[in-house]
Amino acid sequence: MKKSGTISNNYLYLLMALHVFGAAGTFVFSKAAAISFANPLVLTVMRGLGSSVIFLIFTGWKIPKPDFTFKEWLFLLFLGILLVPMNQYCFLKGLELTVPGHSALLYAMTPLGVLLLTSARAKKTPSLKTFFGIFIAFSGVIIVLRPWNTGNQISELRLGDLWLIGAVLCWVVYTVLASDICKKKNVLTVTAWSLILGVLIMLPFSFESIKTFNFSAVSNAGWFGLVYMMIITSTVMMIVWNVLLQHLTPVQVSITTNAQPPATTLLAAAMALVGILPGDQDLGILFFMGMMLSLFGVILIQKTKFKKG
Repeated sequence: MKKSGTISNNYLYLLMALHVFGAAGTFVFSKAAAISFANPLVLTVMRGLGSSVIFLIFTGWKIPKPDFTFKEWLFLLFLGILLVPMNQYCFLKGLELTVPGHSALLYAMTPLGVLLLTSARAKKTPSLKTFFGIFIAFSGVIIVLRPWNTGNQISELRLGDLWLIGAVLCWVVYTVLASDICKKKNVLTVTAWSLILGVLIMLPFSFESIKTFNFSAVSNAGWFGLVYMMIITSTVMMIVWNVLLQHLTPVQVSITTNAQPPATTLLAAAMALVGILPGDQDLGILFFMGMMLSLFGVILIQKTKFKKG
């Protein structure tokens, strides 16, 4: 990793570490919110509205006012749709059904998707070693998904994992495309307005659900999870991610997701012990086998080179 601009390598590593710890909390505390709200549409919009208010409060003060061209506004709108109605909704819908450990593992596939997408844009062909790494990584995911098992619990986990795969695909596309504009424009402004536009797109479709939702039924853990997502996940972590995209390539930034599964697993186990999460977090031998295989495959892919097509 090289220095870029005035930011040192140590500072970039610190930002990566902060993102890993923030992500572990996101997977765990968002689960509590997803269970308590039991309505991913309402939860997604409330999360987005809260972070939008935070960004608007700081706009013109700590965050520069937007100076985008019409074409850039349209591009931000597209990023916002990827980010909120697609990525965040799929994430919360999936997390309602599955467990934090699964979500962290699936998001650890981000470098794989980013590498393949960036290579396709650069018209480069993956090597045989890369295909082998992809096979290993997806073998690990299959072990975690366990398509050979039946029963209501595993079926619910599997359905949640499929929603999360959709969220990861949207996140991969966002990461690659946002890198371009983050290198041209102020990263705080890009972060703020892509999220705000994404929330505005969702409002007309969620008004009735919010109007009839029983907020008094939400538990304290649910409210804490929502506030955590507003402040940490959608504000602090989004800024950190886009700052990293400003100074590093999308592939380098996505490497941070490699450390998320073990960090999330430890936190989820701890939260289950104290009763914040259900006791069964699906952390058996098959989960750990799948996690190790998947991470090994992703790391193998990151060490390979692509041939020009």
